[in-house]
Amino acid sequence: MNLLKIWHSRKFFITAAFLYILFFALFAFGQKSKVPDLPIVVMQMLGMIMIVFFSFLYDRQSISKTLLLIVLFQLICCYGLRFFNIEYFENPLGFDPQDAMGYHQHGSHIEKSFIVYLRYLDSIVQLDDYGFNLIVYFVYGLSGDPDMGIQLLVLFNIIAVTISSFFIYKLSNRFFDKADSCFIAFFWGTELYAVYTASIGLKENFMVMFVIIAIYYIMRVHKSLVSKDIIYAVLFSLPLLLFRTSVFYMLMCVLVYLLALRLPLVKRHIYVFILIIAVLATIYAYQAIDELALQQGYSYDMLQDFADRKVKKTGSLIYTLNYLASVIGPFPNMVANEMVKQNYITLYSFSSFCKVFYSFFMIYGIYGAFRRKHYEMIGIFLFWFLNTFMLLFTLFAQHDRYQWPHMPFTLVLACYGLMCWRDERHILKWDKLYFIFALLIILIFNLR
Repeated sequence: MNLLKIWHSRKFFITAAFLYILFFALFAFGQKSKVPDLPIVVMQMLGMIMIVFFSFLYDRQSISKTLLLIVLFQLICCYGLRFFNIEYFENPLGFDPQDAMGYHQHGSHIEKSFIVYLRYLDSIVQLDDYGFNLIVYFVYGLSGDPDMGIQLLVLFNIIAVTISSFFIYKLSNRFFDKADSCFIAFFWGTELYAVYTASIGLKENFMVMFVIIAIYYIMRVHKSLVSKDIIYAVLFSLPLLLFRTSVFYMLMCVLVYLLALRLPLVKRHIYVFILIIAVLATIYAYQAIDELALQQGYSYDMLQDFADRKVKKTGSLIYTLNYLASVIGPFPNMVANEMVKQNYITLYSFSSFCKVFYSFFMIYGIYGAFRRKHYEMIGIFLFWFLNTFMLLFTLFAQHDRYQWPHMPFTLVLACYGLMCWRDERHILKWDKLYFIFALLIILIFNLR
């Protein structure tokens, strides 16, 4: 029953599903008022069943067959959820689609020329919201009609998820064998939050595609300093300025870190170098966050005030929850107090459920990377850390949407952690202790 014993195998999915059903039955029996309506529950369970079913079909020795199954999975699930949105919510973009409706309305101006449309965007949104608005505009323009474009955009989401799955495979192949790399690609390609994002029309699938490709080329810089890889790394990082500006700077930090490792002095004293970076990051944290916030119409003090108001509303326990969620979460919401959350956040909770368990190996992978001086894995950790640091400050660590840029790399770190774990002897059964801890966290979080 210990999920950690079967991590990175097919059995992981079916055992996780069994545990998930047990938990849901417990919550449904004990807190009936928090259980979503039956159609939402059915969709929640169907998403889990689809992952389990496809886990028996993907090929651990063929990325092409694995990608083909990911495409099929995404087609069925994304358009299935889109049809559900139309029938149940009477809106293709799902329940109360505020951001998604904004993208739809902005992108529907296909009668405008590209230059005129850019001027239009400049008058209504910040620079880091250009990216997805432009994608919507081009897709709607390709279809010739926004009503057709809204359906075609789902297909483009599926293409984005497939491309990102291929590049996370290529990245993983630098460290692991084909079987492990295909597992990571399959796991990433069947994330239910990606399905939800595609069905309601948000930007995360496109944004993370650029992040994964950029990280892949950044990692290549470590082994051989080829100008082509640096150019590709920068080129695929640049679109992030139009999606989430802070992520672009995080990618540049990782690139600078790997370029600095070309210097023998830095490589020889890697821990001192990292300590210096940490001190500088602490010193300039205020200025950096304030500058990034200003680019989006906020400020450091405004964000701090927002966090303080959130604490007053929910209590100081939110800090503990935020710290835990930033490392091992986001936590799964199988049930929810508010009707708003019941109608969307529970739909993709199975993937969050799995994340809580494999986070043990992610943590161990971080430890192993520093202990073994695995410089590329430390670079992957650096990106995870920088994004997590931002979430800790803003108290957004429990939101899948904000964890999404670094989520694929938690899988890479977890597989590396498993390798390190198997190579070493352990006096205490930390994996069993963590498994019990994870069960308790999920239980307490959903019963709170």
